[in-house]
Amino acid sequence: MTDTIPVTTAGATPGGDAPGLPTPRSSSGIVLAGLATLATALFYDAPLGVALPAFLALLCGGALLLNPPAGGMGRWAMAAVTLVAVLALLVDAVTPLSLLLAIPAIAACLLHLTGRWPAGLDGRVWSVGAMLVLGPWRLGRDSLAALEWGVNHVRRSAIVAAAARWVLPLGLGLIFCLLFTTANPVLGLWVDRLPLAFLEDIDAGRIVFWMVALALLWPFVKVAGLAGPVPAPALAGPDEGRDDPVLALLLSPATVVRALALFNALFALQSAMDIYYLWTGHDLPEGVTYAAYAHQGAYPLVLTALLAALFVLVALERPPVTGTVRRLVIAWIAQNILLVLSAMLRLAAYVAAYSLTGLRLAAFLWMALVAVGLGLILARMALGRSNRWLVGANLAATAALLYAAAWTNIPALIAAYNVDHCREAAGGGPDLDWTYLGRLGPQAIPALDRYIALPLHSRADAGDVSGANVEALRRNVAQHFLTRHADWRSWTVRDQGLRDYLAAHSDGIDQTRQP
Repeated sequence: MTDTIPVTTAGATPGGDAPGLPTPRSSSGIVLAGLATLATALFYDAPLGVALPAFLALLCGGALLLNPPAGGMGRWAMAAVTLVAVLALLVDAVTPLSLLLAIPAIAACLLHLTGRWPAGLDGRVWSVGAMLVLGPWRLGRDSLAALEWGVNHVRRSAIVAAAARWVLPLGLGLIFCLLFTTANPVLGLWVDRLPLAFLEDIDAGRIVFWMVALALLWPFVKVAGLAGPVPAPALAGPDEGRDDPVLALLLSPATVVRALALFNALFALQSAMDIYYLWTGHDLPEGVTYAAYAHQGAYPLVLTALLAALFVLVALERPPVTGTVRRLVIAWIAQNILLVLSAMLRLAAYVAAYSLTGLRLAAFLWMALVAVGLGLILARMALGRSNRWLVGANLAATAALLYAAAWTNIPALIAAYNVDHCREAAGGGPDLDWTYLGRLGPQAIPALDRYIALPLHSRADAGDVSGANVEALRRNVAQHFLTRHADWRSWTVRDQGLRDYLAAHSDGIDQTRQP
């Protein structure tokens, strides 16, 4: 977060700057960080009062120090009167209306004093709007510009460049560690035993507030260059991104090798724990249940695999792809496939404990698609295909899976599974949630009939002591189906099969409404 000043040179010199390369001015970043810290101390988790106009007055002073003012005494007098008027309004009371008047007025004064005040009402309104609405977003752009300048200079220092190449591996590695800790309660127990009590004193809300303050204050710290419309970004060519110095450093072959080696080590730990506890059935540590181990990790592990696949695709698109990189990628993709299979096994264990639902079945299909996608990445590498081919292959696999699912009677499948694996029918497992079967619709009726046929005493613990509740639910669902589908226009093969079943198993259903 440093201001940048363009400096042109006659030409590039060895070890020197490229022509037109901006040099950063650190004063803007220092002032911005100080103001954001002060704003956090004054306003975070505190009601607004007299501290706000005092802070705004200080902000105006800092802005004028960093952005040289222009104009004569008349411009200064007009701005001073305006600032005093709106700050006095805030001293009297901080209300939404006073803020609505004060903030744009302060922005207009700063634009006016720094010579960024265009002629015409429409231009002035646009300038204030651009400063307040678009200005905060420019913090990211200006930070990237400063980072690019820094990267070009960092390359001269072997020590700094080597440290910079660990930014991506350590950053993504930390994200993977957080995901694994979320997904694996055993790792969570290990982390709880670490001496990390100081982390409890970290206020995440305060950090977020400080970061938001950085963006909101940046257009006031860097007033110059905010007037006028923002030019549309130019479309980059297919190879233009490869010349970006930041990406060249962050995704250099050495960085990719470091990242893949670190990620393989992290994933190996998770894979070893899954094999030990999940696939071979060893006892979990005290305080961790198989249900928690299964459910807690099913979805974060798939998210981890997706993030890993994205990194692989980006890394493979930046040549040269060395033999070391290919071997590390293959090992990592194989571990990710094992990770997804472990997630599916976790979900299967959770379903066995808590029954099957539509969302859990969809999660199974989604995990299967992720595993297929990871396998297709290996196929892409083996066949030498492009990312375009990979996208097409994944779309084809998705279409095939959805087509097969469309031919499947999913409500009947879920209902049949839950009845066959419930405690009442199998002697173990969860009690049947027969109300959920009713919500699945009429296709669940055959499964409900199998449940009704069970001995009444085995169904008592499921909340249906007399059996009348389930039977009434079955009759209502069947009657509703026959009533709504009595017209020939709603006929389907699947509904006809159910209609034939109900004709053979009427159980008191009024069949006169059928066509």
